[in-house]
Amino acid sequence: MSDRDRLAAITELSAWVAQRDEPEEAAEPGDVVPVERVDEESARSIALRALGRRAASRQELDRTLERRDVEPEVRASVLDRLAAEGLVDDAQLARDLADRLRERKQLGERGVSAELRRRGLDPAVLDDPDRDDELQRAIDAAGERRRRMGSLDDETAERRLAGWLQRRGFGGSTVRVAIERTRPKGPRFR
Repeated sequence: MSDRDRLAAITELSAWVAQRDEPEEAAEPGDVVPVERVDEESARSIALRALGRRAASRQELDRTLERRDVEPEVRASVLDRLAAEGLVDDAQLARDLADRLRERKQLGERGVSAELRRRGLDPAVLDDPDRDDELQRAIDAAGERRRRMGSLDDETAERRLAGWLQRRGFGGSTVRVAIERTRPKGPRFR
């Protein structure tokens, strides 16, 4: 079989596939194509699959269902049912996520609040933060980060460290104290 024959066969196949995929009546540009409605059980399955991948807030699940073209009434019904079953609990998710962000990502309270809001959770459900605990986390994070900046002069290291701590969500006075407490003591030799 020559290349020309192969190309002709592929062209015929492409035409057949395109013809098969065309709707019975070609829709005009202004025509409204009916969208197949997603029933409640299908929407619940979509939400449960999303929850199986990771814990999600009610707002995140609502966005997931909205992207799948689920009607607003069905979304509300499914989310209410999941909340009644205890599968969606924004307050508990906020507490768990806040603890994880503080420990693993070394975030300050401002950073924790910003991340919670980004995920559609209310930071007000958290207990009032312990300022001493936040200061100790900032000192620990600054000490760990400062050890990695050993080759920099003190002024540059402190400037970079201050910016890094502020981006992590620590307040100005906390940053200042953390930098002072992690400042190297004694002479430094180069």
